[in-house]
Amino acid sequence: MAWTANGPRNVCRVRDLSAGGVFVSTLKPPAVGTVIQLLFVLPEGEMRIDGIVRYADTEKGMGVEFTRMGTADRARLQELLRRLNR
Repeated sequence: MAWTANGPRNVCRVRDLSAGGVFVSTLKPPAVGTVIQLLFVLPEGEMRIDGIVRYADTEKGMGVEFTRMGTADRARLQELLRRLNR
């Protein structure tokens, strides 16, 4: 997974994923309230999702609430969650 906040792209590891958001391991999270763009690369294709940082900790990472995604991206996310919960 990668994210950007109007700067360079940061590649990070997803720790927790749900329909409403994601927790990302990163040592340099942006400040709470920062709007970011997320990119997930899946076998089915890319998901591009807008989010807002709701939690930030330089030792753990950041919690991001999804704020906007297209219909196709939402379908890919739902399919990914189904696969992960098997």
